[in-house]
Amino acid sequence: MDKLELLLNTFKGRNIDYPLFSLWKHFPHDDRHPERLAKAHIKFYEHHQFDLMKISPHGRYPVVDYGCKVAKEYDPVTGSTSCEECTIHSIEDWGALEQVNVNEGEFGDQVKTVEILGKKLEGLPKMMTIFSPLMVASKMDNNLVAHIREDKTKLKEALFVIYRDLLEFAQSSIDAGANGLFIASQHFRKTDLTWEEVDNFEIFFIKKLIQETRKKSDYNIIHIHGQDINFNKVVENIDADGLNWHDQLTWPTIPEAANIFSKGLLAGIDDTRSLADGNEEKIKSNILEAIEISKKHDNRVIISPGCVIPITATNESIEIVSKTIHKSRKRV
Repeated sequence: MDKLELLLNTFKGRNIDYPLFSLWKHFPHDDRHPERLAKAHIKFYEHHQFDLMKISPHGRYPVVDYGCKVAKEYDPVTGSTSCEECTIHSIEDWGALEQVNVNEGEFGDQVKTVEILGKKLEGLPKMMTIFSPLMVASKMDNNLVAHIREDKTKLKEALFVIYRDLLEFAQSSIDAGANGLFIASQHFRKTDLTWEEVDNFEIFFIKKLIQETRKKSDYNIIHIHGQDINFNKVVENIDADGLNWHDQLTWPTIPEAANIFSKGLLAGIDDTRSLADGNEEKIKSNILEAIEISKKHDNRVIISPGCVIPITATNESIEIVSKTIHKSRKRV
């Protein structure tokens, strides 16, 4: 059985071999160049022999082609980026938004990264990171909520523009070598948006994105970012193959999530504490516990972090994770 088949069986609760695992992180500076970003991924994923790759561009990649200026500095813990200058300042700016060519510019650079990874690591399942249209919009506009309430129709039309670009980018990424998508959302937690607005501007577009990409994508993972999340709302509204959330920091626990959602769960690694602190015994204990939990739930828990791991986590700490898991498999 190849790795992709094993992964797909995992989502269906049919993995009878062992729990899969993976880690993902940002690669500051390298993530501004497609060749360097691909090389960083190859080195990281080949060394640790992960079962699944999440391709991680810099966190503002989807807004560059719309005119946002990304800061050169990175968050010293997460390795994420911020915008030095946003494109949108008024509701009129949203009305002037136009589609871009996703095979050129910043989007095109990410497609190049996928092409390189597809050729170099053909047998490793890969998922491209895609942000929801509303999440992309929030990175372009510091007053998004106010603008939504100022003119809902104009905002929805603008989100359709972003959606069409993201759909084309997702399809180009799959054509280039990605097997699936890792769709991130920051709007299933308590924010200034009402749940009615989340339904209309977030869930609506994520559902469309999944429906359209199912024609090409082998699987779709939803990343539910943040704490105090409405996990049930995701399960009730979105047909994903797997869910990833900060299980070490917020409800639900993995056993609780397994009772709510019948497909794949990506969780288990205490990335913001044990992994970041580097305590060998705590890391081992965390991973061994995650392995046992996964086994109790038909191995459908892919042992992974709740989000990108801190760039402050040392290579030695990550090595403890991979060695602990590979050692456990030898005993099977």
